[in-house]
Amino acid sequence: MTGGPELYGFPPPGMLPDLRWLGPDYVSVLVYDLTRGLLRQDAGTQVMGVRCEGEPELAAAVDPAGVIRAHDVTFPLQIFVRDGAGRPWRLTGRWTYSGRELGTPTASITHFWQLHSAEGV
Repeated sequence: MTGGPELYGFPPPGMLPDLRWLGPDYVSVLVYDLTRGLLRQDAGTQVMGVRCEGEPELAAAVDPAGVIRAHDVTFPLQIFVRDGAGRPWRLTGRWTYSGRELGTPTASITHFWQLHSAEGV
């Protein structure tokens, strides 16, 4: 992401072929979705950096024919932001994507953030 936040610790997309359902660059998708969510809470937020703190946790479910139709992936993250008032924060938590009915016309992908801590830095 040119001109975007600094990114650390994310495994290269080629090392995680099970994340192809998020597109060719899962990190850009994650940062885009995360930033949009933070901007909904505070339109002045700037995401300065995102650090993946460990290996993503992957879970998949198959249909009766043995085809993967559901995927979940959870990333342990630290996010460094500057709020609309200019204060720097470190947010720690878990970002999850849930894909359902993948490979079908009714496929859907949702995401959510579970905040563990928010510290002024």
